[in-house]
Amino acid sequence: MEEVKKVEELKLDEGEIKEGAPFAALSYVFCLWILTFIFKKDNRFAHFHARQGIVVFIAGVVFWALSLIPLIGVVFYVTGLIIFLSFSLYGIYSSLTGKCKRMPIVGDIAEKLVV
Repeated sequence: MEEVKKVEELKLDEGEIKEGAPFAALSYVFCLWILTFIFKKDNRFAHFHARQGIVVFIAGVVFWALSLIPLIGVVFYVTGLIIFLSFSLYGIYSSLTGKCKRMPIVGDIAEKLVV
């Protein structure tokens, strides 16, 4: 099992970033992160963003599930929607500008994922 490298240790060339940027951006749109693992198996830039996309997606699902609670579900729904949209838009922007920026909390969890 290969140990996941920290973001600072990723040495990416311009070609790898340009090739993986569209798939990296799609990784933050609901469950489209799976496309990155299917079509860009060797692109480290796209995989970095896909891991973060998985965490953002799972957090969105958890907030959605909590929104089903009567009375206080609306609070979870609005909070989850704001968090999901904020992280997704930031991730899309970061990936399209060619940056590997770790998101707070999300980045820590994503680095521990073995995919």
